[in-house]
Amino acid sequence: MASLDRQQSDRLVHLITGVEQLLTEVDEVGAEEILDELYMLITKVFERFPQLDKEEE
Repeated sequence: MASLDRQQSDRLVHLITGVEQLLTEVDEVGAEEILDELYMLITKVFERFPQLDKEEE
């Protein structure tokens, strides 16, 4: 597998910008929902690439 190409990188930045915009439009409950979904996404990344979990023990 390769790193992100320019198009993928641009798409990622666009999606993150969308989440940032969404954060300006929601209340605390909405923000908590966003955090829950981001946590699930990060969990999926670590499940797929466990070597990225460099948390110190």
